[in-house]
Amino acid sequence: MTRGIFVTGTDTEIGKTAITAGLAAVLKKRGIDAGVMKPISAGGRADAKLLRRAARSNESLDIINPICLRDPLSPNIAAAREERVLDLAPVFDAFNHLSKIHDCVLVEGVGGLLVPVADDFLVADLAARFDLPLLIVARAALGTINHTLLTIEAARSRGLQINSVIYNTLSPGGPDVSAQMSPGVVTRISGVLSAGTVPYDPDVDVDGVCLGGMVDLVEAHVDLGLILG
Repeated sequence: MTRGIFVTGTDTEIGKTAITAGLAAVLKKRGIDAGVMKPISAGGRADAKLLRRAARSNESLDIINPICLRDPLSPNIAAAREERVLDLAPVFDAFNHLSKIHDCVLVEGVGGLLVPVADDFLVADLAARFDLPLLIVARAALGTINHTLLTIEAARSRGLQINSVIYNTLSPGGPDVSAQMSPGVVTRISGVLSAGTVPYDPDVDVDGVCLGGMVDLVEAHVDLGLILG
Protein backbone atom coordinates (compact mmCIF):
# COMPACT_ATOMS: atom_id res chain seq x y z
CA MET A 1 0.00 0.00 0.00
CA THR A 2 1.22 3.50 -0.80
CA ARG A 3 2.41 5.55 2.17
CA GLY A 4 0.29 8.44 1.03
CA ILE A 5 -1.19 10.58 -1.72
CA PHE A 6 -0.87 14.27 -2.54
CA VAL A 7 -4.24 15.53 -3.80
CA THR A 8 -4.10 18.41 -6.26
CA GLY A 9 -6.66 19.99 -8.55
CA THR A 10 -6.93 21.26 -12.09
CA ASP A 11 -8.55 24.45 -10.76
CA THR A 12 -9.76 26.07 -7.56
CA GLU A 13 -13.15 25.04 -6.13
CA ILE A 14 -12.78 21.69 -7.90
CA GLY A 15 -13.80 19.57 -4.89
CA LYS A 16 -10.39 18.47 -3.59
CA THR A 17 -11.49 18.69 0.03
CA ALA A 18 -14.68 16.69 -0.46
CA ILE A 19 -12.87 13.99 -2.42
CA THR A 20 -9.97 13.80 0.07
CA ALA A 21 -12.36 13.66 3.01
CA GLY A 22 -14.47 11.01 1.28
CA LEU A 23 -11.39 8.90 0.64
CA ALA A 24 -10.25 9.25 4.25
CA ALA A 25 -13.66 8.21 5.57
CA VAL A 26 -13.86 5.18 3.28
CA LEU A 27 -10.35 4.05 4.23
CA LYS A 28 -11.23 4.40 7.91
CA LYS A 29 -14.40 2.40 7.31
CA ARG A 30 -12.29 -0.36 5.75
CA GLY A 31 -9.89 -0.50 8.67
CA ILE A 32 -7.06 1.50 7.12
CA ASP A 33 -5.66 4.18 9.43
CA ALA A 34 -5.37 7.17 7.11
CA GLY A 35 -3.98 10.43 8.41
CA VAL A 36 -5.09 13.69 6.80
CA MET A 37 -3.29 16.94 6.21
CA LYS A 38 -3.97 20.35 4.70
CA PRO A 39 -0.47 21.85 4.92
CA ILE A 40 -1.53 25.35 3.89
CA SER A 41 -5.03 26.84 3.91
CA ALA A 42 -6.11 30.25 2.71
CA GLY A 43 -9.47 31.56 3.87
CA GLY A 44 -9.96 29.68 7.13
CA ARG A 45 -9.79 26.14 8.40
CA ALA A 46 -13.06 24.63 7.18
CA ASP A 47 -11.15 22.26 4.86
CA ALA A 48 -8.98 20.99 7.69
CA LYS A 49 -11.97 20.59 10.00
CA LEU A 50 -13.82 18.48 7.43
CA LEU A 51 -10.74 16.33 6.84
CA ARG A 52 -10.29 15.79 10.57
CA ARG A 53 -13.96 14.83 11.01
CA ALA A 54 -13.92 12.45 8.03
CA ALA A 55 -10.78 10.69 9.25
CA ARG A 56 -12.05 10.62 12.85
CA SER A 57 -8.72 12.11 13.83
CA ASN A 58 -7.71 13.26 17.29
CA GLU A 59 -4.88 15.38 15.95
CA SER A 60 -4.94 19.12 16.59
CA LEU A 61 -5.73 21.47 13.73
CA ASP A 62 -2.21 22.87 14.10
CA ILE A 63 -0.87 19.47 13.03
CA ILE A 64 -3.41 18.86 10.29
CA ASN A 65 -3.14 22.46 9.05
CA PRO A 66 0.14 24.03 10.17
CA ILE A 67 -0.28 27.21 8.11
CA CYS A 68 -3.62 29.00 8.06
CA LEU A 69 -3.95 32.27 6.15
CA ARG A 70 -6.86 34.64 6.57
CA ASP A 71 -7.76 35.57 2.99
CA PRO A 72 -8.94 33.14 0.26
CA LEU A 73 -6.11 34.04 -2.11
CA SER A 74 -2.98 32.35 -3.38
CA PRO A 75 -0.73 31.79 -0.34
CA ASN A 76 1.97 34.24 -1.47
CA ILE A 77 -0.58 37.05 -1.77
CA ALA A 78 -2.47 36.08 1.40
CA ALA A 79 0.79 35.97 3.37
CA ALA A 80 1.91 39.33 2.00
CA ARG A 81 -1.38 40.90 3.08
CA GLU A 82 -0.69 39.64 6.61
CA GLU A 83 2.95 40.73 6.38
CA ARG A 84 4.02 37.14 7.01
CA VAL A 85 7.00 35.22 5.70
CA LEU A 86 5.89 31.61 5.57
CA ASP A 87 8.06 29.15 7.47
CA LEU A 88 7.48 25.68 6.03
CA ALA A 89 9.39 23.81 8.75
CA PRO A 90 6.19 23.15 10.78
CA VAL A 91 4.58 21.71 7.63
CA PHE A 92 7.30 19.12 7.16
CA ASP A 93 7.48 18.38 10.89
CA ALA A 94 3.72 17.73 10.93
CA PHE A 95 3.94 15.47 7.88
CA ASN A 96 6.77 13.45 9.43
CA HIS A 97 4.73 13.07 12.61
CA LEU A 98 1.60 11.93 10.76
CA SER A 99 3.59 9.53 8.59
CA LYS A 100 4.95 7.76 11.66
CA ILE A 101 1.60 7.14 13.32
CA HIS A 102 -0.67 6.33 10.36
CA ASP A 103 -0.77 3.64 7.67
CA CYS A 104 -0.89 6.36 5.02
CA VAL A 105 -1.39 10.12 4.82
CA LEU A 106 -3.73 11.98 2.48
CA VAL A 107 -2.32 15.44 1.85
CA GLU A 108 -4.56 18.03 0.23
CA GLY A 109 -2.74 20.81 -1.58
CA VAL A 110 -3.94 24.38 -1.99
CA GLY A 111 -5.32 25.11 -5.46
CA GLY A 112 -3.42 23.62 -8.40
CA LEU A 113 0.21 22.69 -8.94
CA LEU A 114 1.36 26.10 -10.13
CA VAL A 115 -0.22 28.09 -7.30
CA PRO A 116 2.60 30.02 -5.59
CA VAL A 117 3.21 29.36 -1.91
CA ALA A 118 5.90 32.00 -2.27
CA ASP A 119 7.04 33.71 -5.45
CA ASP A 120 9.86 31.18 -5.78
CA PHE A 121 8.08 28.11 -4.35
CA LEU A 122 5.01 26.54 -5.95
CA VAL A 123 2.57 23.89 -4.76
CA ALA A 124 4.40 21.58 -7.19
CA ASP A 125 7.57 22.17 -5.17
CA LEU A 126 5.69 21.31 -1.99
CA ALA A 127 4.45 18.07 -3.58
CA ALA A 128 8.02 17.24 -4.60
CA ARG A 129 9.22 17.72 -1.02
CA PHE A 130 6.57 15.30 0.27
CA ASP A 131 7.58 12.79 -2.43
CA LEU A 132 4.07 11.39 -2.73
CA PRO A 133 2.27 10.37 -5.93
CA LEU A 134 -0.31 12.85 -7.17
CA LEU A 135 -4.03 12.24 -7.24
CA ILE A 136 -5.49 14.85 -9.58
CA VAL A 137 -9.06 16.01 -9.00
CA ALA A 138 -10.59 17.31 -12.24
CA ARG A 139 -13.97 18.68 -13.24
CA ALA A 140 -16.38 16.21 -14.89
CA ALA A 141 -17.46 18.73 -17.51
CA LEU A 142 -16.52 20.44 -20.76
CA GLY A 143 -12.98 21.84 -20.63
CA THR A 144 -11.57 19.14 -18.41
CA ILE A 145 -9.44 17.57 -21.17
CA ASN A 146 -7.39 20.74 -21.54
CA HIS A 147 -7.14 21.48 -17.82
CA THR A 148 -6.26 17.91 -16.91
CA LEU A 149 -3.64 17.48 -19.63
CA LEU A 150 -2.05 20.80 -18.64
CA THR A 151 -1.84 19.61 -15.02
CA ILE A 152 -0.34 16.28 -16.10
CA GLU A 153 2.20 18.07 -18.29
CA ALA A 154 3.16 20.43 -15.47
CA ALA A 155 3.60 17.50 -13.09
CA ARG A 156 5.71 15.46 -15.49
CA SER A 157 7.93 18.41 -16.39
CA ARG A 158 8.84 18.59 -12.70
CA GLY A 159 9.41 14.86 -12.26
CA LEU A 160 6.31 14.30 -10.14
CA GLN A 161 4.74 10.84 -10.12
CA ILE A 162 1.04 10.75 -10.99
CA ASN A 163 -1.20 8.08 -9.53
CA SER A 164 -4.51 8.78 -11.29
CA VAL A 165 -7.31 11.27 -11.90
CA ILE A 166 -10.70 11.48 -10.18
CA TYR A 167 -13.34 13.39 -12.11
CA ASN A 168 -15.71 15.25 -9.80
CA THR A 169 -19.21 16.34 -10.84
CA LEU A 170 -19.92 19.84 -9.57
CA SER A 171 -23.40 20.54 -10.92
CA PRO A 172 -26.74 18.70 -10.91
CA GLY A 173 -28.13 16.72 -13.80
CA GLY A 174 -27.07 13.53 -15.52
CA PRO A 175 -23.57 13.14 -16.97
CA ASP A 176 -23.23 14.94 -20.31
CA VAL A 177 -21.21 13.68 -23.28
CA SER A 178 -18.09 15.53 -22.14
CA ALA A 179 -18.23 14.05 -18.65
CA GLN A 180 -18.66 10.57 -20.12
CA MET A 181 -16.00 10.75 -22.82
CA SER A 182 -13.28 13.05 -21.44
CA PRO A 183 -11.68 10.60 -18.97
CA GLY A 184 -11.02 8.10 -21.77
CA VAL A 185 -9.53 10.82 -23.97
CA VAL A 186 -7.21 12.00 -21.19
CA THR A 187 -6.06 8.44 -20.55
CA ARG A 188 -5.43 7.72 -24.23
CA ILE A 189 -3.39 10.88 -24.71
CA SER A 190 -1.49 10.91 -21.42
CA GLY A 191 -1.48 7.31 -20.21
CA VAL A 192 -2.76 8.47 -16.81
CA LEU A 193 -5.61 6.28 -15.59
CA SER A 194 -8.98 7.47 -14.33
CA ALA A 195 -9.84 6.33 -10.81
CA GLY A 196 -13.50 7.12 -11.42
CA THR A 197 -16.11 9.82 -11.83
CA VAL A 198 -17.91 10.95 -8.67
CA PRO A 199 -21.54 12.07 -9.12
CA TYR A 200 -22.84 15.41 -7.88
CA ASP A 201 -23.83 15.60 -4.24
CA PRO A 202 -25.85 18.69 -3.24
CA ASP A 203 -25.42 17.90 0.45
CA VAL A 204 -21.66 18.44 0.55
CA ASP A 205 -20.92 21.66 2.44
CA VAL A 206 -17.25 22.17 3.23
CA ASP A 207 -17.82 25.49 5.03
CA GLY A 208 -20.48 23.77 7.12
CA VAL A 209 -18.12 20.83 7.77
CA CYS A 210 -20.66 18.46 6.20
CA LEU A 211 -19.55 15.58 3.98
CA GLY A 212 -23.05 14.75 2.76
CA GLY A 213 -23.16 11.43 0.91
CA MET A 214 -19.57 11.58 -0.31
CA VAL A 215 -18.55 8.45 1.58
CA ASP A 216 -21.06 6.30 -0.29
CA LEU A 217 -20.26 8.01 -3.61
CA VAL A 218 -16.52 7.46 -3.24
CA GLU A 219 -17.03 3.85 -2.20
CA ALA A 220 -19.29 3.20 -5.19
CA HIS A 221 -17.48 5.13 -7.92
CA VAL A 222 -13.76 5.31 -7.06
CA ASP A 223 -11.16 2.60 -7.70
CA LEU A 224 -9.48 2.52 -4.32
CA GLY A 225 -7.19 -0.31 -5.38
CA LEU A 226 -5.68 1.93 -8.06
CA ILE A 227 -5.16 4.79 -5.62
CA LEU A 228 -3.71 2.70 -2.81
CA GLY A 229 -1.36 0.75 -5.06
